[in-house]
Amino acid sequence: MILCNRRSIYNIRPEHNDHVYHSYRSTTDFIGRYVNQAVLNALNIINNLGDLTFDNESDLATRKLGYFGNQWPTCGSFNAQNGLESVINEMKSWNALPALKDWMFHATFISLQYKNSVEIYSYQILWSVPTPAYPEPQVTVSVYFYIAISHIYPPLFPADVTYIFEGQQFAHSLNMIFRPKWLYDILDMKTIMFKTFDF
Repeated sequence: MILCNRRSIYNIRPEHNDHVYHSYRSTTDFIGRYVNQAVLNALNIINNLGDLTFDNESDLATRKLGYFGNQWPTCGSFNAQNGLESVINEMKSWNALPALKDWMFHATFISLQYKNSVEIYSYQILWSVPTPAYPEPQVTVSVYFYIAISHIYPPLFPADVTYIFEGQQFAHSLNMIFRPKWLYDILDMKTIMFKTFDF
């Protein structure tokens, strides 16, 4: 118990060198540590917000987000059109990588869903590798972007952007380093399956 001055023999835990245990002599110590941790977490969130820029003509506020540092609209200025433009800019950053220079993509807006005070914008990006033998590719790879805009957060708060590759459930964030291998793995798997089909 936190307020107990006596230590029970049943509360003794073995201490590990790699883990720091905290003991609290009073409720004030406990509350002080809790408040300090909350302030540190808030400062970490502020540090990860990205650089804020304003466009006075269109009243558009954007923040640099993710590994490539592309501009994304904030919660207060996000809509389906500028979201699509931001997704396309992110895909151009992927396409600029040497491993994906022969790939092509097409982005489309899919839907807008409302959940409580959050709007979720969905986009689909089709990636393919056209070749002279197959200018219209037989196998494509889909990437789905989900952008959550909360109306509880301040208008200058960044959008929550995640993406998922088809056939997978793991949601990637923009801060993760994109690996072209992720697209190649899906393309290779679908190509192998496509070759087994008899038409």
